[in-house]
Amino acid sequence: MPASQTLTPSPRSPLERPRVHVLAIGGAHQFAHILPVACVLEQRHPGRVTFFVCTDAEAAAAAAQARGLPGRMPRLEVLRLPAAAAALPRKLHKAARLAAWSRRLCDADAILCAERTSTLLRRLVPDCPPLLHIPHGAGDRAVGFEKRFTLFDHVLVSGAKDRDRLIASGYVQPDACSVTGPVKLSTMLATGVQRPPLFDNGRPTILYNPHFARKHSSMAAFGRRLVEAVTADGRWNLVVAPHVRLARGWSERRRRRWEALAVPGRVIVDLGSERCSDMTYTLAADLYVGDVSSQVYEFLVRPRPCLFVDPHAVEWHESDDYAMWHFGEVIAPGADPVAAIERAFDNHAAYLGWQRERMAYSIDGLHWLADGTPTFGSRDPVCEAADEVEAFAGLGGAGQLPRAA
Repeated sequence: MPASQTLTPSPRSPLERPRVHVLAIGGAHQFAHILPVACVLEQRHPGRVTFFVCTDAEAAAAAAQARGLPGRMPRLEVLRLPAAAAALPRKLHKAARLAAWSRRLCDADAILCAERTSTLLRRLVPDCPPLLHIPHGAGDRAVGFEKRFTLFDHVLVSGAKDRDRLIASGYVQPDACSVTGPVKLSTMLATGVQRPPLFDNGRPTILYNPHFARKHSSMAAFGRRLVEAVTADGRWNLVVAPHVRLARGWSERRRRRWEALAVPGRVIVDLGSERCSDMTYTLAADLYVGDVSSQVYEFLVRPRPCLFVDPHAVEWHESDDYAMWHFGEVIAPGADPVAAIERAFDNHAAYLGWQRERMAYSIDGLHWLADGTPTFGSRDPVCEAADEVEAFAGLGGAGQLPRAA
């Protein structure tokens, strides 16, 4: 439906059953954190859930992902960018969509989202329904614990780590935050942690997963040196798979320069395919090399060696924002990559206990079988999250819970 057709909704019958709007406007890489919940809700309450995306390509991606999930795909709706907003910088497109579609989005009994730009609806629509949030990832950066959390009626987090920090920040009250477990991780594990090998040569595989933000990312200072060192050494395979947002604005020329570093059968350079987000690489690798990406918590669903690059000489040892850097050695970008990789493999035992302890604190319900296989047992984070959304929407007889002030 064109943005020009977004009119104030017609009055709803008091007998009409409640409905849920699920906003997935942060990109397809966030779908795995929220789409499973939408599908379970649609299974329980057919026709009561709408899943909103930004483009036709994202709609197709959501439909494809849903085919592998329990439940039913909810109705899909594309929030087309108004023509008048097309000239705006890309970073303003989400806000422009929210503004143009605000009345349509708020014609619901509850709104669930995986990003925080959607809190703009609270300012745009005086009678905005309850806003619920499932953060996309369990990372440690301060941006994951910020003031916009005050605008949510309820936050559903992966583990006690995030709940404790949000409450300590003062942005979330204890009764407005529930630990439901990790939607993406539990869904991925339900399909099995065994994936086809990325390479057929039997060598250990290194995953390099730099963050997208220039002020945190090690890509510019370390990425090319790592590729050249690993390629010359010959003992390991390498996957260069940065956060999908890192290369999103790159020119074709810049992309080609990085993709030219790939070596068939030995080095993969993936600048944003679906495999960067569906745990293909985090499950398959033997060593994680990165900086501050939350994907290290996905990698450590099976504790393995880690190595971190500090490109900006930060004071990190006592900072909660860099808690993940205690999972392995932290090096400067000028360090010898080969020597650091060797130490990471050799010294993993020194970090294993802390990796397991921190993962249990961060990812509620996660434990390991005797052979090291990760499992959530009978715990079902997707259904737990769906239960919370039902309660706020007044579905299933749970009744409407009070909104945040």
